[in-house]
Amino acid sequence: MFRAAVSLVAVIFVIFANVSNAAAERRVALVIGNSDYQHTSPLRNPKHDANDLSVVLARMGFEVIDGTNLRKHDMEQRIRDFSNALEGADVGLFFYAGHGLQVNGKNFLAPIDAELKSESDLDFEAVELNLVLRQMERHARVNLVFLDACRDNPLAQVLARSMTSRGRSVAIGRGLARVEKAVGMMIAFATQPGNVALDGDGRNSPFTSALLKHIDSKGASISDVMIDVRNDVLESTDGKQVPWENSSLTGQFYFKPGDSPVKVAAADPAAATTSSASDADMDLAFWTSIRDSSNPALFEEYMRRFPNGVFTPIANAKLNKTRAIDVEAATHESAKTAKKKDDDTSVKTAELTPSATASDAKAETPAIDTQAAKLQLAKDVQTALKRVSCYTSSIDGIWGRGSQAAMRRFNQVAKLSLSVTEPEEKALTVIGAWRGQRCATVAKTRKKTTTTSRSAKKKSTTTTQRRQTTQRRQQPARESGPPPGGGGPTTSVIIGGGTKGGLSIGILGGGIRF
Repeated sequence: MFRAAVSLVAVIFVIFANVSNAAAERRVALVIGNSDYQHTSPLRNPKHDANDLSVVLARMGFEVIDGTNLRKHDMEQRIRDFSNALEGADVGLFFYAGHGLQVNGKNFLAPIDAELKSESDLDFEAVELNLVLRQMERHARVNLVFLDACRDNPLAQVLARSMTSRGRSVAIGRGLARVEKAVGMMIAFATQPGNVALDGDGRNSPFTSALLKHIDSKGASISDVMIDVRNDVLESTDGKQVPWENSSLTGQFYFKPGDSPVKVAAADPAAATTSSASDADMDLAFWTSIRDSSNPALFEEYMRRFPNGVFTPIANAKLNKTRAIDVEAATHESAKTAKKKDDDTSVKTAELTPSATASDAKAETPAIDTQAAKLQLAKDVQTALKRVSCYTSSIDGIWGRGSQAAMRRFNQVAKLSLSVTEPEEKALTVIGAWRGQRCATVAKTRKKTTTTSRSAKKKSTTTTQRRQTTQRRQQPARESGPPPGGGGPTTSVIIGGGTKGGLSIGILGGGIRF
């Protein structure tokens, strides 16, 4: 009993010491980790992630409301308790680890008893992320959200198959969608929007493991913490996973301030617009984390987020170089296949994007094994085919006769043998880099040639007919006498003579009259 009391006093002393260091801020956190799912594959790490982070946050002075393996009712109750505790708080923090999904641009968190068979099940089986964000926006001045919920989700696959079988068009994306944040909020994802994160092989996921390592670094701002987390995750996943955050904080926040007093980030409506300095910091941080990677998806994400960024020209050059390597490899493979069929067949590669050395080709693309991902790949290939005027139908992701015919037209134009039966990443790369003749141009040329040929033939026939008519008109009249072929329709011939009892035989119009 005495030892327990001493331990409790020690914990209280540590908490109050950290609260004092944090300028007596009132901090409230909601931490949830769902692992033991009943209707889909369980996850090993979320419950450990939530438990370990709760301990660290309590040590740093947070009032922690936590829960693991929560049903929907339990999750909603924790959110209600969190909302009540946020009243008058300076800092609010929400951490979630478990299954999550995006449907029509909205993010949903999955309780362990969630069973999704239709779109309406989302309202009754899942918890929308915006429910939590609204509670935070109402109360705390500074809000921090950490979502380790971007794992490849079988619940989303089941929902996608169900919607497809019912003929419904529902946009079910990979991972989580971008979130429009309020002023004074930072939302950190385990990986970039639309991508999936790894669950990890150890006690914690790669993202939470890095967060636990750096969150209590003394004197480190939230920006410093996220940069360190991003670099650690990139290293531990070989560049496959890139932590990403969306911030509207108007100042720096410190989990554990240094010796100098630090002003906490406040939500100032007058400073709602993102400052150029903050944008520059985000630009540099993101670029630093991906500049040595060979994964084209990372450079595409950088260019999407920073279209006018400092490093956008470099990112574009790296992306083109990586694509050129893929095009060279695809073209080389096609050339080998064509040579086996016909030694005289050659592959046209001069009009493709200039290739790079194959030693630089180390592009790593995350495994895609979901129905939604296949649908998106089909849409991407259709879009690429439409760009080169080989595909004219709607971009619907349905790889039917029209799409296959468009793929055949491209193969004919490019003199390649890419797969026609289904869309492939290789085809998307080759078509995207194609700078040669378009399908519509070839078709137009053929049509023009055919039309010209028909016109010439018609003109020749007309000229011949005119010559024959002229010759008939110029032919001299025949002398009287029997016609060579029996006479014409108006020819009359009289044989014999005499004025009385003479025999007259006439041939008129092919008939004989006596």
